[in-house]
Amino acid sequence: MTAPSASAEVCAAAQQWFARLLAPDCSEFERIAFARWRAADPAHDAAYRQVEDVWARSARMREDPAIAMALMEALRPAKWRHPIRNRGWLSLAAAAALILVIGMASWRFWPGEAPAVRYSTALGEQRTVELKDGSRVVLDTNTELSVRFNSRERDLTLGHGRADFTVRHDAHWPFVVHTAEGSVTATGTRFQVRVQDGKSTVTLLQGGVKVATNDDAQSAVLTPNESIVVEASGRLGAPHAVSDAELSSLRGWTQGNLVIKGWPLTAVLVEMNRYSSTKLRLGDPSLGTTSISGVFKAGDQKSLALALEYGWAIHADARPAANEIVLTRR
Repeated sequence: MTAPSASAEVCAAAQQWFARLLAPDCSEFERIAFARWRAADPAHDAAYRQVEDVWARSARMREDPAIAMALMEALRPAKWRHPIRNRGWLSLAAAAALILVIGMASWRFWPGEAPAVRYSTALGEQRTVELKDGSRVVLDTNTELSVRFNSRERDLTLGHGRADFTVRHDAHWPFVVHTAEGSVTATGTRFQVRVQDGKSTVTLLQGGVKVATNDDAQSAVLTPNESIVVEASGRLGAPHAVSDAELSSLRGWTQGNLVIKGWPLTAVLVEMNRYSSTKLRLGDPSLGTTSISGVFKAGDQKSLALALEYGWAIHADARPAANEIVLTRR
């Protein structure tokens, strides 16, 4: 069976990964990212095995004192020194190329212009995404997120919906989430962003984040259990404390649950309807202010309707033809 051929770009990436893995400061997260890169495409694996093969065959050559010195110089954090002059190794071009690659080992590898990766969820779907840097994102229903990493920053854009971000700490590699209204910058923390009705709501659960308008004219630093809104107009609201009930709700949706305490029924229906094509509708508007508390499975309209019938003076009328459940007073 013939191994898949690798492009020049893939070969260069394989060499860079090989050099980075030899560096003494190569982190566990980079090793995980490498493993994912290698497994993503047979051509990646073939290119990396070719680099390993050249390196293995050059083992005897590396015993040469001049080449050993070049390797030591290359692996040092200091700048690349002038190459040692001709000691008969010019004819061994492959090993010399590897030594040059090792000279890049102190460089933190990440493609400078990597294409954006798009993640999305459909109606009623939730999804957990493990990013290449070890960070994790939980996407709520009907959410779209694009991710682009480069050597300067971890750049993400939340187009619509809601996401929970648990960021792998790296003070020198900012994690920036952009929305149409502003941006959120973190280095290691957990926070949520919701884009809805022309505004962005940011809630900090752990660590610290900076929230700014797109023109950077206004900004605020949040502390844990604080929230802030960036309006469509570009105005940044004031940070405010999040109640325990709100925190329970914010943590609950990442597990697929709606944790509700004292919500008016109208708000409950709006939230539940985001997760299902079967809509809950008030047949009696006077029920809208009914206070509802409980833990409900997001998108499970029938279970909520049964709970409302059991715990409140409400009748639920299922209408499959209209794909809705109408609530009236019992």
